[in-house]
Amino acid sequence: MIAYLIVGLIIVMFALDLIVSLLNYNNRNKPIPENVKDIYDEEKYSKWLSYTMETMRFGLITKVFDTLLILGLLIFGVFGAIEVWTNSWFLSPTLRTLSFLGLIVVGLSITNMPFNYYATFVIEEKFGFNKTNKKTFFFDMIKNLLIMTILGGSVVALFSFLYLQFTDNLWLFVLTAWAALSIIMILIFILNVKVFVKLFNKLSPLPEGDLRTRIEALALEVGFQVTAISIMDASKRSTKLNAFFSGLGKTREVVLFDTLVEKLSEDEILSVLAHELGHAMHKDAPRMLVQQIIIFGLYAAVIGLIMQSSDLATAFGLTGVHLGFGLILFSILIEPINVLLGMPLNYLSRKAEYAADAFSTKYVDKKHMMSALRILVTENYSNLNPHPVYVLLHYSHPAMADRLGAIEKL
Repeated sequence: MIAYLIVGLIIVMFALDLIVSLLNYNNRNKPIPENVKDIYDEEKYSKWLSYTMETMRFGLITKVFDTLLILGLLIFGVFGAIEVWTNSWFLSPTLRTLSFLGLIVVGLSITNMPFNYYATFVIEEKFGFNKTNKKTFFFDMIKNLLIMTILGGSVVALFSFLYLQFTDNLWLFVLTAWAALSIIMILIFILNVKVFVKLFNKLSPLPEGDLRTRIEALALEVGFQVTAISIMDASKRSTKLNAFFSGLGKTREVVLFDTLVEKLSEDEILSVLAHELGHAMHKDAPRMLVQQIIIFGLYAAVIGLIMQSSDLATAFGLTGVHLGFGLILFSILIEPINVLLGMPLNYLSRKAEYAADAFSTKYVDKKHMMSALRILVTENYSNLNPHPVYVLLHYSHPAMADRLGAIEKL
């Protein structure tokens, strides 16, 4: 019975995702809102439609493959076979768990590689987004695997240690796992630019000049100290544009994509950075950290419930409760919870974006923010007409027509 419920949940979540994606895809034929109607010319609009069609179709194929793969692994008892195999390698429960998950992660990485390759070198290449060469692509994949092995392996080993310590009191395991996850997340947030971004990208100081002077003056006017302004070599992978601040408190580090510096004027760049400073002034990053810590508490509770039931494991061919398989089941069971949580959290995120836009217009004329957003839409082939349900479930930023309309009213 339990096996049927899990399989049914996977199928239901796949069907929901499919229905919402089709609604969003079909909405492309609805009239485009007047305030964004002129963003794409006829040629660009035709290209956007083609890009939307290809990415949607490919995303559907990928989703079908991933769903059938996880269903096959569950129904045919593959996880149970992997448990027997990896248990014969080690006596240590922690090493057994690590080898169990390691085999699955490596296997899934290999099966997903052709899809990632096609998305990068066929679809993104066709529409002019891809700047990645094959050497960078494979090096990125290897680095991702290494980071996942080191960080993911360390977290799983910590979980295993805590689980073994509190086997007789699983709710102590839940509390300590929650605390550990929260600390790890905060450390990753702090080290993001200093460590993780630099593993994949080269950061060069923005040269002295008018742009640097204006960025520093803007930060001081708002009340922040900028410790570094860097340009990231994003163009070696993509033509898409972005910029961000990092850090907590009143000290910030600015990172600009080189594609952004190339495509936007100084005033437009300043408006984007003023928007990011708005997030800092409104303390959006600490708020999101607190939100995520609370969500991690929920996640830890779900893992605790899974680890209390041996039936969940034996239903799919395992010999009993298994931490590695418990984490896999967690990734399945948490999906409907994430859908429910995503709606209010995305709403709060969209609300924060409106507030940051309004903050930006206090320091840089709103026409520069609007022109920057229009360029971002054009360069990134953003959807000008997303379905409201898709926005509700997936958009952490407002739809562009709504966003430009809100700025225009300021």
